[in-house]
Amino acid sequence: MDTAEEDICRVCRSEGTQDRPLYHPCVCTGSIKFIHQECLLQWLKHSRKEYCELCQHRFAFTPSECRTVPLYSPDMPSRLPVQDIFAGLVASVGTAIRYWFHYTLVAFAWLGVVPLTACRIYKCLFTGSVSSLLTLPLDMLST
Repeated sequence: MDTAEEDICRVCRSEGTQDRPLYHPCVCTGSIKFIHQECLLQWLKHSRKEYCELCQHRFAFTPSECRTVPLYSPDMPSRLPVQDIFAGLVASVGTAIRYWFHYTLVAFAWLGVVPLTACRIYKCLFTGSVSSLLTLPLDMLST
């Protein structure tokens, strides 16, 4: 018994024929891998889902072919241009640097400025000196 005889449709449980071939429109494997085009279209119409409920793979096919190959524009190049790769890389590095700068600034504020300010305000409140409170921004810069 070869594998071609074992391949059956997961909906109607019948084998593929020359006029009704079996397709595999998702990433399921084993006995649930294959389905007839008509069975899939009927199931999609009934379930109103665009993805396989077992493997969560989105069905992307043209009804005449019933394939999972993405549909690209006809003028899509076969290879990605080098300048697009570098532009994406530069954008990613720029985003990473921006986030690093942001989080470094936040860490500096919470671990440096806020504790020093709290300490200076605490000292000013308990020394009772209003002039030390007014010179607080300048005193923060001194150690």
